[in-house]
Amino acid sequence: MNEQEILLSIFEYKERISELRVDHWMKYSNWKTWYFWFNIMSILIPLSILYFKIDRNRLFEFCFFGLIVHVTWSNIDSLLSQNNYLIHPHGFTHFLPMGITVTAVLLPVCFMLLYQYCSNKGKNFYLYSIILSALFAYAFGYLSKKVELLIMYKGMKLTYLFLIDIAVAYIAYWVTKLFIIIKNQTSKK
Repeated sequence: MNEQEILLSIFEYKERISELRVDHWMKYSNWKTWYFWFNIMSILIPLSILYFKIDRNRLFEFCFFGLIVHVTWSNIDSLLSQNNYLIHPHGFTHFLPMGITVTAVLLPVCFMLLYQYCSNKGKNFYLYSIILSALFAYAFGYLSKKVELLIMYKGMKLTYLFLIDIAVAYIAYWVTKLFIIIKNQTSKK
């Protein structure tokens, strides 16, 4: 096969996968299923809580932290999904990437509120991140597997999700702190 034939083949497979995703969503994840309403609530409830609970005096800092969590986890989730390590079979809609409610909303909001709590109360963010990561991986992840919101392949385990959660939280924390240092140095000049 030459390059053009390979690219055409990739295009055709992607088209077929898109058709299958739409078909699956229409049959098993549409608005008549509890999966759909769970996904809606996974967006609305965390965002509502965030709206009322976020410290508006440090809004940009906390939102920046949440953005880092969101972007990092979304890219990791995309990588794991593309390589068939995990699959979110019941997405909010077939237009958006699968698992968008968890990686784009639920995880970032929970970690944002944790970061806010730890920084405002002088608590150890590293320790609390481990606890929240354990809850997400071993409680939420376990339940998601049981109700088929998450399927894992190729030896993927909840422990790996736990470790990824910790890594993402720490990376977001370090990047946020780095930007705060840069901001403070710039404002001194």
